[in-house]
Amino acid sequence: MLSRRGVAVLATALITLAACGGGTATPSASPSTSASASAVTAEKPTRPVEFVISTAPGGGSDTYARIMQGVIEKLKLSPQPVNPVNKPGGSGAVAFQYVFEKKGDMHYVMITLNSFWTTLITTKPALPYKPEDFTPIANLANDPFFLWVNEKSPWKTAGDLIAEAKNRPLIATGTGSKQEDEVLFRRIQDVAGTKAFNYVPDDQGGGHVATALRGQQAGIEVTVNNPSEGLPGYQATPREIRPLCTFQPQSPTTGPFAGLATCKSQGLPIDDYYVVRAIMAAPGLSAAQQKFWVDVFKGVYDSQEWKDFAAKNVLDLNFVSGDAFKKLVQDLTKVHTDIAQKNGWL
Repeated sequence: MLSRRGVAVLATALITLAACGGGTATPSASPSTSASASAVTAEKPTRPVEFVISTAPGGGSDTYARIMQGVIEKLKLSPQPVNPVNKPGGSGAVAFQYVFEKKGDMHYVMITLNSFWTTLITTKPALPYKPEDFTPIANLANDPFFLWVNEKSPWKTAGDLIAEAKNRPLIATGTGSKQEDEVLFRRIQDVAGTKAFNYVPDDQGGGHVATALRGQQAGIEVTVNNPSEGLPGYQATPREIRPLCTFQPQSPTTGPFAGLATCKSQGLPIDDYYVVRAIMAAPGLSAAQQKFWVDVFKGVYDSQEWKDFAAKNVLDLNFVSGDAFKKLVQDLTKVHTDIAQKNGWL
């Protein structure tokens, strides 16, 4: 089980991330990179760029990357096309390896989430690189988790689900083994004292996880998807899935999930675990190349399109770049190493 100390460390890291970002839905100051703070002139790409996505089409990372790419294109933030390229597999390892091999080449950037840490830390045999080997660009948002069930489910609240989970192992699914979704389910077990969930890992991304719940494939009863991944099933006619609660400190006040109860208010006191939506680049980029991409994604962050998307999908907006983001990468590496050790995943 994930210990409370591990949870506290993770919460501290995420709170630090929010503090660095300057608050919810508030554009931060200019990126605090050593490159942007100096007289370095950004070096621009000279050919089309691959925006690598570690999940299959339809997942959260895929959705976010394509929104970002659309903003880059609309606002002409790059002189060259930025093309989304899906490289699913190995809980992200396929994409990570692909980008890692492009050392020094600024024409490869990658959207990342917590699996960037969990996969790199827990994969056996160990991968030949670590999170710090990539060029850090920026984090644009924290993405919350919801507790989702099929629309036909008898459970109306998290308390209903927990009561059932204390009597029998529920069948749950999430994105990959030993990834952020399984971390959260293990934490639910620890906090609520339920039986161990029968966790079915899905390496095809959050979109496929939501589809599995919609069709109740393999008897799936519950997931912990992000809002953007569950939204299609929630807005389907007739509705196919619904959230019981959100793992956030407060209920959403706008968008399609306005008024959704917090899990804490329903007897499940977890409100500090998020997915980071961050950008990394190939290892070994120069300061000038790094500055270009920091400026591009700051432009995305400041756009009205990104703010509107964030409001619809309940995102906590936080722009973190430069030295602060480099430190965040180091902190999250330690946090997830602690989690892996406490769960016997190393």
